[in-house]
Amino acid sequence: KVEDILNEYVLTEETMEKIKLTIEEQMKFANSKDEETRKKSDLFWECTYVTGLMSGKENGQYLGLDLGGTNFRVVGTVFTNGKADIKTKYYNLPTELFTGPCSGIFDHIAESIEKFIKEENISSDTSIPIGFSFSFPSIQKSLKHSVLVTWTKSFKCPDGLGQDPVVMLEEAIHRRGGLSVPVDVIARISDTTGTLMAGNYLDHNCRIGLILGSGSNACFVEKVEKYNKLETDIGSDKVVVNTEWGALGDNGCLDFIKTELDKELDLNSNHVHSFSFEKLFSGLYLGELVRLVLLKLTKDGCLFDGQTTDNLQKPYFFTTDFVSDIESERIVRVLEKLELDTVATADDIAIIRKTCAILSQRGAYVVAIALAVLLKHMNLPEVTIGIDGSLYEFHPKYHDHILDVLTKLVKDTKVTNAYYA
Repeated sequence: KVEDILNEYVLTEETMEKIKLTIEEQMKFANSKDEETRKKSDLFWECTYVTGLMSGKENGQYLGLDLGGTNFRVVGTVFTNGKADIKTKYYNLPTELFTGPCSGIFDHIAESIEKFIKEENISSDTSIPIGFSFSFPSIQKSLKHSVLVTWTKSFKCPDGLGQDPVVMLEEAIHRRGGLSVPVDVIARISDTTGTLMAGNYLDHNCRIGLILGSGSNACFVEKVEKYNKLETDIGSDKVVVNTEWGALGDNGCLDFIKTELDKELDLNSNHVHSFSFEKLFSGLYLGELVRLVLLKLTKDGCLFDGQTTDNLQKPYFFTTDFVSDIESERIVRVLEKLELDTVATADDIAIIRKTCAILSQRGAYVVAIALAVLLKHMNLPEVTIGIDGSLYEFHPKYHDHILDVLTKLVKDTKVTNAYYA
């Protein structure tokens, strides 16, 4: 019975090939010159208007803002001949901001910038350029301006959709009467683009940025001649393209790999029928999916002699941190939190470990297949993938799982995975 349940999450060679072909088709649709064809794909395939990579000659003082999860981050950077001196501070976002008017979020950001300026004794007679990493699906209109399409992850504000995040930030700064030093928000990017650029700073072969945290996304450096969505000349032979692949499969193209529990997870999520790709593996959902499988195994009499606990029945109590702990041979602490440490037998522990291993591997393989399609599209002799996100950082086997698939599927490109926090 255990094998029957868990085998639904094991990707066969045939299924992996079907996933690859599906993603290839969706990427072709997204990059089509025909607007109607592009609608066949849920990939944004957006132009970021980032047209240059790191030269090693950068100079000046900059501020970076990073909003995408429960913590907001302010980064102060001083470049001297391409070398960066970096200071970073985190400012916790109160949970009530996630569901309140989005003005509360931007007021908090403005307040945090001012705190950072004072704490770091920053002074300037001229405006300090700000880069704003705003990690929610947006339609990019220029390097600075974009339109928010939807909130994701834990964010569910009732407003803000259709608005420009940079304008909302500028309005928040204006509401507080400005900041103690002049600033100028000159760029809005996703955290994925930021990861690519951070990777390129350290390794000039970095051409892909990948987020594997609460959510997931990828961007890559594209030859302008191969990018079919440009309507104006951007004065460069390359541009960073933001795939926004978290929503891949919202149109049903990946339904063939979804189990009944995948569908149950979706129906009880904050964003039903959205971000289908993320829900197969990302940090916000992996733990919950494992919990649903363990609960099914328990109810079917395969675990804990059919006896469950309140914590195992709580949605999202079983976090992806638990999965990483179990995959790192730290299962006792998880059982204690589940109040199952005095109940679990050796067989129970073996089943829990196998469940985490299989679902983790499925998720990593799906990500790796998408990366393989992207790498083949780029067709370069050598590519470093810059990666950020807690799932990749703390899960002990994600790196190896991804490389296993890339080694098998990508023969003509030397691929290096590198983590950049």
